[in-house]
Amino acid sequence: MPRFRAPGRVNIIGEHTDYNDGFVLPFAIDKYVEVEIKPSDKYIFTSQMMNETISLEKFQKLGKWTDYIMGVVWAIEQEGYKTTPVQVNVFSNLPVGAGLSSSAALEIATAYGISEVFGLKLDKIKLVQIGVKAEREFVGVRCGVMDQFTAVFAKKDFAIFLDTSNLKYEYVPLNLNDFELALIDSNTKHELSSSEYNKRREECETVLKKLNKKSFRDISYDDLARLDPLLRKRARHVLDENKRVTLSVRALKNSEVFLLGSLLYESHVSLRDLYEVSCDETDFIVGFLRGELGILGARMVGGGFGGSVLVLARAGCIKGAFEELEKSYFERFGKKPTLIRINSNDGVHMVVE
Repeated sequence: MPRFRAPGRVNIIGEHTDYNDGFVLPFAIDKYVEVEIKPSDKYIFTSQMMNETISLEKFQKLGKWTDYIMGVVWAIEQEGYKTTPVQVNVFSNLPVGAGLSSSAALEIATAYGISEVFGLKLDKIKLVQIGVKAEREFVGVRCGVMDQFTAVFAKKDFAIFLDTSNLKYEYVPLNLNDFELALIDSNTKHELSSSEYNKRREECETVLKKLNKKSFRDISYDDLARLDPLLRKRARHVLDENKRVTLSVRALKNSEVFLLGSLLYESHVSLRDLYEVSCDETDFIVGFLRGELGILGARMVGGGFGGSVLVLARAGCIKGAFEELEKSYFERFGKKPTLIRINSNDGVHMVVE
């Protein structure tokens, strides 16, 4: 039986800008979700990772991982397409809660699989829209478009410079030469991550209302003086982060890895101090790595309050730095982080074994 594979993603830079009409610079990684899908007389969901099978006689929301699949079914039917109940078997090597967008990978793999199995012929943009609709309106997480877009459009050996205000994009070669990107999972996920994520969105919407603007792209630095201190910090992060994305694109095109590293550090400080979505664990990892030889830059990735840190390092240096970090991290937090080696990957596709 064919499987439908969608990758996780790492966003090099451009955090919390995708739902603010901003710029992002993600690439897909070689960690992924695969699904097998076939028509059935009821909904049957099996997850190898969760070691769980759920069988439902009728369509319903459960508040579990199955909602990402059900959300896709719901979104497809909202678009006017007809399906039947399905059996979905889920396989994954993508860590959950590491900030690598396992939810979008599951949504896009499911959407593409249903399109193929039922002959719906959904194009790439429609797959993205269905994934976003499922997560926003069914699951209830008011995500931006970056994760689903990357899961569909990604191309091996390239990052995507995406303008989320109009979905115009450009493939940027990952010119790192003698350097590499890796992830360090803090193995922490604070409970307030989802609620605070939605709260940040609300704060950004308040910024637009206070300034009477339709988009963050219409806001200038001079406008920030009209905001209260909290909203000023949120808006400042978005404006600064958009600048960092464009500078990072230039850095990649010109193989200016030291510039890219400094931008990663700047991004983390902004996420910590202005957007306030970091946590002690990821701050500790970034702070520790700043003093390690061969480490050029690091920052938290994903929604925040846990998850992973992206690291830019000279090839061969990450292993030694991680071993030192592992000891100090355990002494401080009583648990160990995980080093995740990553390579770039293509977007959603069918895998026939």
